[in-house]
Amino acid sequence: MSQTPDDLQKRVDETNAIFSKLLEKWDRLSPITRDQLTTGINKAYGQAASFQHEYKIARAAEKKLREVVTQVHADVTVGQADSLFAKSIEAKSVTAPTKGDANTLIRKALEQLAGMTGFTPRDNDVRVLDLKITDQNPWPNAGGGYGLSRDVIPLEDILRLAKEELWSLIDDPTRPGAQSLLTWLSGETYSSPLLQSRLRQVQSASKLLGTNPHSSRMLVKDIHGHAGHLRCLTIKIRYASPYLTHKQSQPLNVIFLDELVFQVHRGMSKSVGINLAKTKYRISDEVDADVFRDFSSSHT
Repeated sequence: MSQTPDDLQKRVDETNAIFSKLLEKWDRLSPITRDQLTTGINKAYGQAASFQHEYKIARAAEKKLREVVTQVHADVTVGQADSLFAKSIEAKSVTAPTKGDANTLIRKALEQLAGMTGFTPRDNDVRVLDLKITDQNPWPNAGGGYGLSRDVIPLEDILRLAKEELWSLIDDPTRPGAQSLLTWLSGETYSSPLLQSRLRQVQSASKLLGTNPHSSRMLVKDIHGHAGHLRCLTIKIRYASPYLTHKQSQPLNVIFLDELVFQVHRGMSKSVGINLAKTKYRISDEVDADVFRDFSSSHT
């Protein structure tokens, strides 16, 4: 028998009460016990944030009337197995402050998407790493720490560093999971003369089909114009708190970077590579004066 909403609400309330009561005793705690409590709260917060991210991904797919399965092939699997847009998603949320913390979760997700930790995505699914970066974690820039703001660097540098950082984690000979994922991505048999003669291009679904305009999924197209699956890894980086940046040519125009999407796949008769598929950012004139002053001061 499943738990009722009242049962679950009681657990939520009890969870909140546990940590609230523990924090009330902070002044009486030894440094060691404070460290223990800090670790426990950060761990619980990280797990809750990751679950919330996973939950929102599943709900978004359900609202589009798509078939959703959780905790079978990946955290979230969307679409029937033969669908061109079927995908298996590992949802992660970085709540710790450094670039290294984000990379740790990326490595873990790559191993999961490679089928090395319990789940095995379906062979034709796009394998998706959906990473939500909270607070002021500066990934892909170096550094980071509790209470520290991100250093301001140009958007062009963010894009370059992100691509380099992701590729170094994917093409890591010391990580069996990464190598297994590369082997899967390399499994497209474009070297076959017969298949090669039938295929025309590798292109994004939105351009290839003229539908699903927001999709960045890569597909293959044959000489008859028919679209087919392509083994593909999509990496989506979301900034819960926008990354304040700017273009090199316009250092005082503040850009609010929300999302980066990269695609990793094998090109026609080529090796596997990584490419930026799209970005989401906003440029607003309604910038808080203090924020803008702090932002622009880094360029003086």
